[in-house]
Amino acid sequence: MNLKQIIKSAEGKYLQILEEFFTEKWGKTLLYSHDIDHHRRVWHYAKELLTEIGKRESDRLAFSPDMLLIACYLHDLGMSVDIGERHGNHSSRFCREFLSKNGLSENKFSEVPEAIRNHDRKDHKSCDDSLNLSTFLSSSDDLDAFGYIGVFRYAEIYLLRGVDPGALGEKVLKNLRNRFLNFENNFREYPKIILKHKSRYIETISFYENYSKHSLEYKFKSGEPTGYCGVIEIFSDFAGKITSLNEILNNQGRFANDKVISTVIERICKSINCKH
Repeated sequence: MNLKQIIKSAEGKYLQILEEFFTEKWGKTLLYSHDIDHHRRVWHYAKELLTEIGKRESDRLAFSPDMLLIACYLHDLGMSVDIGERHGNHSSRFCREFLSKNGLSENKFSEVPEAIRNHDRKDHKSCDDSLNLSTFLSSSDDLDAFGYIGVFRYAEIYLLRGVDPGALGEKVLKNLRNRFLNFENNFREYPKIILKHKSRYIETISFYENYSKHSLEYKFKSGEPTGYCGVIEIFSDFAGKITSLNEILNNQGRFANDKVISTVIERICKSINCKH
């Protein structure tokens, strides 16, 4: 089978049971930035990377698409237990439970729980210059932090972690730059795909650079959200409470007179409605 067929075969074997397992364990957790749609998008980006690499050198892949699919769908499931930085440990435990429940050999899939546990690390090195599972999972996850959806995703999780709005911009910018450097380093031999996603990265960077500048003079909690900081104030009202960005979009009319707020919210909603 060629790589495209192998990917399709992996989806045929595991996609439905992964969706069912995720839905069961996620339960009533309200964390839109890391719900099942995030995991679906990460798998979409993983397939994109796999396809690009497979055009020239699929023999460099040190893992199977089966392993990557499982890793993509379970890497943030631990957020249903702990939204902090240790969620990878819980996600790894859920992965082992998934393997056991479905009679899958933990020896065969031994790299998956470990890749999930460490997916937020940005210093993956491959000792034999192959493209390993950790590289692909980490980079695929990075790609969902870029673009306008990244603007919302960062805001929700950082606000829920208690980051002060005044410090939010610099914290996001540091993380964003690390993510892009990680992606750029891992796929430096594929400039076409780096260039494609660099434009999305720039969208997120630009928003938070403007946010940081605006926050120096902005009065938070004034009751009148405006501009870049106003966008984040609106998001703070919805953080940890929504199941769809339509819940924010439905309130967009209240801010029609603010060009920045209306444009950003509209672009976020458009980006999430793109068919993958």
